[in-house]
Amino acid sequence: MLIVTIAKSSINRSKQVNILISGATGFLGSHLVRALAKEGHRCKCLVRRTSSVSELKDLDRVEFIYGDITDKESLKEAVKDAQVIYHLAAQIGKWGIPEKAFFAVNVHGTRNLIEAAHEGEVKHFIFCSTPGVQGKGHAQASETLPYRPPYIYELTKCEGEKLVLGFHQKRKDLSVTVLRPDFVYGPGDLRRLPLYRAIGNKRFFLIGDGKAVLHPTYIEDVVQGFCLLANNPVSFGEIYNMAGPRVITVREYAETIAQALNVSLPRFRFPKPSAEILARFFEAFSRITGKEPILSQSKIKFLTSDHGSNISKAMNELGYRPETDLAAGIKRTVDWYYRQDLL
Repeated sequence: MLIVTIAKSSINRSKQVNILISGATGFLGSHLVRALAKEGHRCKCLVRRTSSVSELKDLDRVEFIYGDITDKESLKEAVKDAQVIYHLAAQIGKWGIPEKAFFAVNVHGTRNLIEAAHEGEVKHFIFCSTPGVQGKGHAQASETLPYRPPYIYELTKCEGEKLVLGFHQKRKDLSVTVLRPDFVYGPGDLRRLPLYRAIGNKRFFLIGDGKAVLHPTYIEDVVQGFCLLANNPVSFGEIYNMAGPRVITVREYAETIAQALNVSLPRFRFPKPSAEILARFFEAFSRITGKEPILSQSKIKFLTSDHGSNISKAMNELGYRPETDLAAGIKRTVDWYYRQDLL
């Protein structure tokens, strides 16, 4: 973990807090559990019976509570004695997932958990959202921009945000905080493994000029930001962007991965109109096969639209300090992939 200067208004780190984490076995969740346990907090991990807990089972001060956020009755035992909840569980965007699954988890599941939290006398509910609720096309998006979700995942996370913030307005005895971590990567991230493989095999091509900006955030940076929040009164009722030290271009991102893999990017670049035509073909084929398309409209938009986050609010109010350079973070990620025999 990085050493950071914590804002004076943050909680006393010597004080133990009883924390419940949903989504604890996921990429971000598992790193967060380790960090919170290391700080001395008692962590209860809300997991489903089908979840693998092998990465966390040997940690001290960590226990597992079986339940499902789509089943409110199963949450009563989980919220018992919890003072703070980090709600990270979500239905993420994947090809072929029905819309009702996104609503069931990201909206109704969030409602179930926050209602159970209120009934269980939890004091602070921290909701993990996404910068995507404001849409794309912003190089330095602030927290105050209007909602403009482009796809079903962002739409349902947007509804989850509104639900959580509205709950706080109606019930002042339960404080809430909304976090929007931007483009988190690092060891343990399997979602972007296909991209690394494509670049390593020289099958990745830039679309357009590659000048659209991204805001990658190394996992340890965002986790130290999350740890600043538990029972921190400065954060009550607030939304915070959390991202890396700087925005970068898509070209720099791809070239940094290629360098870590000791390959070079192909010189050929797809014109955006041609890529969109090809994407429509792949999407039509995928609707027949049920397999994720190699190229899709959403992927093209991701690679050709600006999306960066203004993190000055988190830095000024919380003491958030992202420090991991992109090259160093990518190198650690690639090394982890190699150790796991994934590349």
